[in-house]
Amino acid sequence: MSQEAIDQSTESSKPEFQNKVLLVSFDDQSKLARKIEKEVHVLDQVVLDKVPEDRTFNFVALKPAIEKAREEGHNLIIAVDPENNRVAMVVRKEKDGQLMVLNSHQVAAILLYRWSTSGEYQDLILLKSVLISDLLDNLAHKGGVETVDVVLDHGDLDTAFQRVNKEKADSVLAGFNIDQQVMHSDLSFADIVASLVQIEGEQGALEKTMFDYLLEIYFYNGFYKEKTVSLDIATKAQSKQLTTFMDSIRKNPKALEATFPLSTITDYLKGKKINVLTDKVYPFESSTTNMLKIEGTNYVFITFAPTAEKMTYYISIRESVNSKQRFEVVNKMLDQEIMKVVQMLNRGI
Repeated sequence: MSQEAIDQSTESSKPEFQNKVLLVSFDDQSKLARKIEKEVHVLDQVVLDKVPEDRTFNFVALKPAIEKAREEGHNLIIAVDPENNRVAMVVRKEKDGQLMVLNSHQVAAILLYRWSTSGEYQDLILLKSVLISDLLDNLAHKGGVETVDVVLDHGDLDTAFQRVNKEKADSVLAGFNIDQQVMHSDLSFADIVASLVQIEGEQGALEKTMFDYLLEIYFYNGFYKEKTVSLDIATKAQSKQLTTFMDSIRKNPKALEATFPLSTITDYLKGKKINVLTDKVYPFESSTTNMLKIEGTNYVFITFAPTAEKMTYYISIRESVNSKQRFEVVNKMLDQEIMKVVQMLNRGI
């Protein structure tokens, strides 16, 4: 038998990819299931018994679905809450490998990358929460996509989306909130879910997974590791100390240089972005929310979002990755770096 015949025989003996998807929701989604059935080989459904108070999909909420996927071999879990425009995903890191829950930043990056590179939306505009990963800004810049940053409350993407969509009526608008909300002016929620299923199908045909698709985004745009850390404010003294700390950054950002060399400061309350290196000030529409974002020269991004009850840090660190092996190493390394940042902030406050 010739080598060519052996290669063809080996190729034909490989099992054909079966896109086996598990649709997860808080209530019956038969209509949505019918929409995406044609995109998959096998579609199963799980209706969760317990609904989290904030109606977002975390590991605890998704655990029954993850166990079912492990037992029955689903390659993709898509969790949906159409009423609130929420979608989340659990993907395989390798074909038949471990399952990984994607966060809202990663799902947003996958969808924006898909839409900005498809060639279907020439006048695409990105509307996003200011708390969404800066990876999306990088993707938007490379794709020639205009970006509109908005301070969004939990579950409030629709309000901002309708306003901006009216203002930008001649363009296509894609919107993301940090709480898994996704919207698109040219696509229904079902269409958005179907597009994710299509990506998985395309990846599977190449013997890859959605995780490989995400890694490709990281390879060319940098890997951004995000972490949200909340600290309870127990006393008025702690609250005053926090306010003083944020005001000191606003008044004298260069005072942080010894421990945290700054590049920019974005003050959402006062509506201005300051380039610390050049002292240039860029004004924008202010918010009533007391939020402050600082960007370090070493690609460390920290957003301070205090309330009367707690202080929340949204931390993001960027690092380069060029392989799966490198990703695993960097992922663990950045967890440690983020904890160092948290410790530094706690000492400062």
